[in-house]
Formats: sequence, C-alpha cells, structure tokens
Amino acid sequence: MISMIVAMDKKRGIGKNNGLLAHIKPDLEYFKRVTEGHTIIMGYNTYLSLPIRPLPNRKNIVITRKDIKIDGTIILHSIDDTLKWIEKSNEKEIFICGGGKIYQQFMPYADKLYITHIFHSFDADKFFPPIPDQWKIVSINGERENIEHEFPHIFAIYQRK
Repeated sequence: MISMIVAMDKKRGIGKNNGLLAHIKPDLEYFKRVTEGHTIIMGYNTYLSLPIRPLPNRKNIVITRKDIKIDGTIILHSIDDTLKWIEKSNEKEIFICGGGKIYQQFMPYADKLYITHIFHSFDADKFFPPIPDQWKIVSINGERENIEHEFPHIFAIYQRK
C-alpha cells in the first residue's frame, strides 16, 4: 500500500524555502508514530531539510537524478524506479513524505492519505496537489490539544472510494 503523509495549511501549502511552514509538535509526533518501522520515500530537497538524516527507525529512500550515495539511504532515480522497488518489496505500507512534486507524481498511485489539516494560512512556496473526488475521509482525530494549539489542526485519514 502506498500512503502519503503531509501537513498542509488552508491553501494546501506544505513548505517554504525548503522547510516546514511551522513546527507543530503534535504533528511531528504523529508523523513519527505513523511512519516508524516503515519505509519513507522523499525527494532530495526534502531529505536535505530533515533535522536528522536519515530518519531513524525507518528505511529512507531518496529520489534524485543525482548520481550520489547517501549513507543509510536507498537512492532511486525516478518515479518508475521507485514504483518498481515498491512492487518488489514485501512491505505492507510505504509512506511518501514529500516534497510537492513527489506528492503530485505519486497521487495517482496512492491508496491512503494521512493529512494534518492546519487551520491557518502561511506564506508557502510548495503545495500539496488537489485531492481528487475519488477520496473519502475515513478518520478524523482532533483532540482538544490540537484544536487549542497556536495553529489549530486535525489529523485526517483518506482512502480511495
């Protein structure tokens, strides 16, 4: 199963200047809890934006056209190479973690979306693609701590209809 995990603002903004729009502790904890023990796939710039590289307790895959090696990661050079890798893997769930172009390219292949909806608008320069009509929300979690946070947010899980 290919899942995507993202935090986005009211305008689908996900980042600016190769960084997060805001450091929302409950969202960072949610990301860790959901992705630990799984494979995470991201573009090279997203990888560079991580505070700890590679992210521990996860298999890190970086998609880049660059002919490089990064300790502790698997480097793949295209979406097609990545889809072939996923098909050969025995993993139950794999997470796409950004950035904007990677999300857009994987949207047709995704089975599940884990979206933190932030009820605020930021000055973003990277965006999550529109969510097509074939998706439905199957779970919403908005604990009081999240709603009363400086940047109110909820965690929603979508599945294809």
